[in-house]
Amino acid sequence: MKVLFQARPDFMKNPAGDTVQMVSTGQELNKLGVEVHLSSDPNIDLSPYDFVHIFNITRIKESYMFFLNAQKQKKKIVISPIYWPPNAYLKREGASANALAVWKHMQPMRARLVSECTLLLPNSLIEMDVLQQDFLKAAPFQVVPNGFPDSFIGATPQLFREYFPDIPKEFVLCAARISPRKNQHWLAKVCQELGLSLVLLGPVNDQTYFKSVTSFSNVIYLGTLQGELLASAYSATKSHALPSWFETPGLSSIEAGACGTVVISTNQGSPKEYFQDMALYVHPLDDLSLRVALEQAFNASPLPLMHHIHKHYPWSKVAEVTLEAYRQ
Repeated sequence: MKVLFQARPDFMKNPAGDTVQMVSTGQELNKLGVEVHLSSDPNIDLSPYDFVHIFNITRIKESYMFFLNAQKQKKKIVISPIYWPPNAYLKREGASANALAVWKHMQPMRARLVSECTLLLPNSLIEMDVLQQDFLKAAPFQVVPNGFPDSFIGATPQLFREYFPDIPKEFVLCAARISPRKNQHWLAKVCQELGLSLVLLGPVNDQTYFKSVTSFSNVIYLGTLQGELLASAYSATKSHALPSWFETPGLSSIEAGACGTVVISTNQGSPKEYFQDMALYVHPLDDLSLRVALEQAFNASPLPLMHHIHKHYPWSKVAEVTLEAYRQ
């Protein structure tokens, strides 16, 4: 089986959840004997491939071009939508006035992909429900969850402590790109009010926002960590907080949970389908919810969620589910 993965051209330069999902799935599918190729070329010759797998319809322009090219060449099209309507986020204080109008203007393109592809692979049933609410018609679907690297099982704090000996013994961690949607400014403010150190990991999406977040004296920014060092960072903290405006369900929340960390997650999007009652949830408009979650995290046990994630969400298992969907 030979598959072409297609995604936005800057998926490596500006890495986000779609980057991790695509690269990790591709690596594990290769181990299962699937030949996976990556391309951002909207005019690529598709004759060598059995079908095309397109990632991310939130950023629709490039995905629409890939879709048109595949239709023109009469290829089957699989789509991982990574979709959540950003209406509440785009209406927030300080949001650009025309952002919501641009989103709505692009909906007919998304509608065409959702209805005319061969197969949809949403990350959750909740995501599929939202797709069916927002679009009149939807192609057949198979839920394929997000995952975490199998190598993160058994992570210990030792490596992180060797690299960063000056980090306080107790701290709150947030691993995500630094951007308004991830809501780190709010997290930094509440952590400071509670006297908690906050360690941030991830690429900077918005320089102005980054400056406002790191202006708090309790914030330590360490850049982007990967692999064993990232897993060690997760295991070195008691709690990982991702109070975003929405997540589907937040890759770093899955990774942190897999490393034995208490997960504090937004309740917007699909996190509850993954973490059930084993995480602490916050609402991005409710200051008290975050304050309470940060305090409760000190006495919460990470073990039930860790075992649950180990059982259901390793990337190796996700790849098996993906392959089964391809075969069907």
